[in-house]
Amino acid sequence: MKRPSKSLRHFAGYLTLTLSIGSILAPGFARAQAVPYARTFAKSRENVDKALKELQAYAGQKLPIVDGFVATGDQPLSRYERAFYQYSIDLLPASGEATIVRVTARITAWYVDAVPWKSGYQVLPSSGRLELDLLDRLSEKFGEKPLTSVLKSQVQAPIPKINFSSGLPGASLQLGKGSELAVPPSAASDATGGDEMSALRARREAEEKRMRQLTAELQTWQEVLHNQAHPPNLAVVKKAGTPMLARPAESSQVLFVAAADDEFEFLDAEGPWIHVQISGASRGYIRRSSLDLPEFIVARLKSPNGNAANEKQKAFRVEREENSPFPGDWEPLKGKTVKIYTVQPVSQDPKQTDARAKLAFAAGLLRKYAAETTASTPALDGIVVIFDAADGGIIGSTLLNLQQWASGSLSQDNFWKHCYLDPPDAFRPAPNP
Repeated sequence: MKRPSKSLRHFAGYLTLTLSIGSILAPGFARAQAVPYARTFAKSRENVDKALKELQAYAGQKLPIVDGFVATGDQPLSRYERAFYQYSIDLLPASGEATIVRVTARITAWYVDAVPWKSGYQVLPSSGRLELDLLDRLSEKFGEKPLTSVLKSQVQAPIPKINFSSGLPGASLQLGKGSELAVPPSAASDATGGDEMSALRARREAEEKRMRQLTAELQTWQEVLHNQAHPPNLAVVKKAGTPMLARPAESSQVLFVAAADDEFEFLDAEGPWIHVQISGASRGYIRRSSLDLPEFIVARLKSPNGNAANEKQKAFRVEREENSPFPGDWEPLKGKTVKIYTVQPVSQDPKQTDARAKLAFAAGLLRKYAAETTASTPALDGIVVIFDAADGGIIGSTLLNLQQWASGSLSQDNFWKHCYLDPPDAFRPAPNP
């Protein structure tokens, strides 16, 4: 399962980013994030847009650190990593050939919480450093002298002095005292007109109402996340370029190349190889030395019992998985879609692949499937295990019987009686001598 990034946690993070509502979970952040920085340039819109493209202002960039670029919030900045920022740029007309450049930096970073399931991407408020840096670089490109730098403490919560929704002729924006955007007296007198203030107030009220609605929606998703358990058995890729293989062998087909910090659900260990779930029914193998494993899995693999279990499981190996119509005439599953595991013997010892061993391996596989089945799993009517060998056979079960057995409402002996066994002798243990 790659990056529970596909879980509800990632959906909530995606919703936060898409709606551009800043750090809704921290209201103080939202207020700081919503304020843009602006400057007027005596250039046409086309020239300004060209210059911004040359400065790569429209492309997102990584931040090496968040300290200094993010306004102080409720959480310590040391808990944030993988920071990324992207500018939102508006080019508004001014008097003559002048253009107002309005810039807002949107910063996202991964928050590492002491409780793993609370970790996730968050949108952070810019301190203003990124916006002012871009405006200064743009000034230098046009041969203008950059404005005096503003301290971080002065730009955490700037207050807009003008409604930017419609460019005001002759409005030349300058940085005044503190962190506010000052407007020349002639423009300020126009901007404080009754109609202008009414429009600004209405706009703010509408945005605040929308913010409250989105906050309520995200809080609902957060409650869902609180009730979800973060998978404890995730194996983390140590470095970029790690190959994901189809089989536990160096010569096997490379499915894809994993990136650093990619996470996959641990399934099993086969010698130096770790069997992991990629997504859905997709599986793969990664060298154990290329992964960071949870402590309890490392302890289990080191224990004598854990190693014995692994040795026992080497008698068989799942060769293929697929969802397909039931390959038989058994009435409960006839014509229905089932999960099919094709299994091949690995051991050459008949004692390790006899009827008891087949039943034990099939039982483990069926229990594992029942434990991994969730509401998002594609709807199937049953599960089938095919032992691909000369003395093999087929075991089939309806999903209902499997769930009853897994929950304990059906004993194992009764469960086998409800299963499809073909031929029955292949799964009937030989009598003790």
